[in-house]
Amino acid sequence: MPVQPYIPYVPTNLFAMPLVTMTVQTGANEDWVSAIRYTVDASTMDPPPLEDPQLDLRGIRFEMEVRPTVPSHDVVITASTDDGSLTIGFEPDYGFFLFRVPWAVMQKQFPGHYAGEVRGTDAFGTRRVIVVELEIVEGVVRP
Repeated sequence: MPVQPYIPYVPTNLFAMPLVTMTVQTGANEDWVSAIRYTVDASTMDPPPLEDPQLDLRGIRFEMEVRPTVPSHDVVITASTDDGSLTIGFEPDYGFFLFRVPWAVMQKQFPGHYAGEVRGTDAFGTRRVIVVELEIVEGVVRP
């Protein structure tokens, strides 16, 4: 029997992330840029810090799908950490989750209400971390 190569365990905070539900309104004539700051409750620390420390999101792969309705088979927007449209903040802000869906994607969308979710994946599992209720408005300024 071949010996399996040693793959070091890199712990992530995927399963420490609470499920977030958010409502977003953005335009079909702009980049979709939003941020969520994940923190750790520091009220029991002695002495307590001035503000809650950030939850480190490094090592987690994120992907999002947005559909006209939850049961719909049509995916109208995809985003992921692979293409850079979902990302985490730069040092020291590893607790910020960022949506950076470019205008080139948003301009193809019809105004209306959409349903989406973001899933996180690490070496040990995949789970839903954000539920998005998205409203896309037409916007006044058009290219």
